[in-house]
Amino acid sequence: MLTYLDSFLADPKGVIIVFLLAFPGRILALSCHEFAHGWVADKCGDPTARMMGRLTLNPLAHLDPVGAIMMLLVGFGWAKPVPVNPRNYRNYRADDLKVSVAGVTMNFILFCFSMLALFGIVATALRRVPVGDVNAISGKIFHASYGGQDCLFLLEEGSYSYLPLKSLLQMLPYAGDYLVRPVFGEVPGYLYQMLGYFAATNLVLCVFNLIPIPPLDGYHVLNDLVLRRNLFADPKVARIATGIMFALVMTGWIGKLLGWVDTRILNAAGELAAAGLRAMGLMT
Repeated sequence: MLTYLDSFLADPKGVIIVFLLAFPGRILALSCHEFAHGWVADKCGDPTARMMGRLTLNPLAHLDPVGAIMMLLVGFGWAKPVPVNPRNYRNYRADDLKVSVAGVTMNFILFCFSMLALFGIVATALRRVPVGDVNAISGKIFHASYGGQDCLFLLEEGSYSYLPLKSLLQMLPYAGDYLVRPVFGEVPGYLYQMLGYFAATNLVLCVFNLIPIPPLDGYHVLNDLVLRRNLFADPKVARIATGIMFALVMTGWIGKLLGWVDTRILNAAGELAAAGLRAMGLMT
């Protein structure tokens, strides 16, 4: 939270632009997460979400005003949870497990598809980047071998900076400024950035909701598979756990944990992307 506020105070315009680019993807990712819970619950015999108009991808049906404001103020927010009634399930505990994993499964699928789209855009952009020679630098952007690595060289403010292609692929959702925007222009660059934020948000939601603390989905998974207690934690325990979780979010500890996990997942995705570029002859 403090890092977010520091960034806002240092560059309020930049933070607001990032928020406007990220907000549509964040709301859509949250809406898809809640829709998945409701859809699976409906298939398991509980029509509560359908009867309340929540079986939709329309963000307005899932938007929580306070959660949306918190996204702007502290960079962390939420949507309205989809209501379910486990008494309607055909198989009480097994169906609770299905409903619990539905949201994170949806987010993981969306993350994979959006990463594939990002990879396709990067591969297309890389095809348009000329292969150069570090001893004969020319042009705004070129691709060359340097220090035993494939690197992108970009002319910025009269001097060249370079970035190993492998590093670029390991931060694929954020590759807009260094490759997509210089090749395709400002508008495609912003669209790529929006898609990148959508991918990153889905990954964060997937990992965050698997934390085994009530009322998160991870607690239901742990309870259904191991603890075998009542489906919902005691209200007092849930309030205390929610307070602890919120404090961890505000102090940045949850952010550090998510960052550690997300970085490793993105690194693994970058390795797959590098293998794809090698197969396409765009990387050695």
